[in-house]
Amino acid sequence: MFNKIAIRNIPSQIFRTLEALADLHDRSTEAEARQALRAWVEPSFVQESRNTRRKGVAERLNRMLTQVNAGRRGAKLTTSHIAEAIKEERVEDVEDWFLGNKEPSFSQLSAIAKFLGVDPDWLKHGDKALYPPTYERFSENPFEAVDWLLSWSPAAAASDSKVKLLHLIRADNPTGGLYIVKESDEGHFQTFCTSIHVSEEIGAGGEASLAALFVTLELLYKRYTKSGNGIMVLGYQLRPDDIAQLTNGNTHPGSLLKDGSRSMWWEDIWDSAMAPKHNYWPGWKSLYERIERVISARTHLNELRSQIRQGAVTMARSDG
Repeated sequence: MFNKIAIRNIPSQIFRTLEALADLHDRSTEAEARQALRAWVEPSFVQESRNTRRKGVAERLNRMLTQVNAGRRGAKLTTSHIAEAIKEERVEDVEDWFLGNKEPSFSQLSAIAKFLGVDPDWLKHGDKALYPPTYERFSENPFEAVDWLLSWSPAAAASDSKVKLLHLIRADNPTGGLYIVKESDEGHFQTFCTSIHVSEEIGAGGEASLAALFVTLELLYKRYTKSGNGIMVLGYQLRPDDIAQLTNGNTHPGSLLKDGSRSMWWEDIWDSAMAPKHNYWPGWKSLYERIERVISARTHLNELRSQIRQGAVTMARSDG
């Protein structure tokens, strides 16, 4: 279908000028009119596109700041804090970004993302999520697993950060999925999904992973209580709706880790003195007994647990 328009009552002087331009450009008067109309209308399209992009960036900036402050401990951040942190001379310029009056550069958006610990691609383009989770395949070597748990991910933008708080999360449902959230000394968060299920809804592979996790948690407890490295380890049981928010990556992890969801399950599940005294979820006792039998049947895992109980907190290095 052709789009047509008929224009009447064009002033003769305008029409003569249009004909002269058509002759100059070696095209018909109608073609020259189309070109003139395009030149007049296209800047509006360009401006509309720019306005849409600025509006999108501003929406993400404001959403980011709301989420950061929802999960932040202490005083709330403002645009002035952000301006100073990324070395902008005027707060007004940063406020204009949040209002959608001006568009920040990619480098400025990257600086904001690094300061606040959000995903830079999300902030710049709307790709991925604000706090995208990462899948982590846990090492079944307890020493390697604990080293990873207590280290800030090197893939992170601020790779020189250190873990300040380690959050061990079990989904409060029959399958009991395990999730890890690391919180850095800069107040940044990393979320990790695992294939481990802390429940009896597991097969042989799940048994092996869970047996290794029991020994890993025992080693983690030993390091946590004896090393004096300042890292705090907290356990949680989160409802399925909170798990969904955590894994979709659009909610600040800190806002989901509430005191009311705290649980000491990770400290007790491997401890023969404490496990029988508790019942953190249906099937707790039978799960503990089942995994203890698995560990007892695995020579290598038993040896590692014996080393840990004899005081080893790091893996022995072989000579040569």
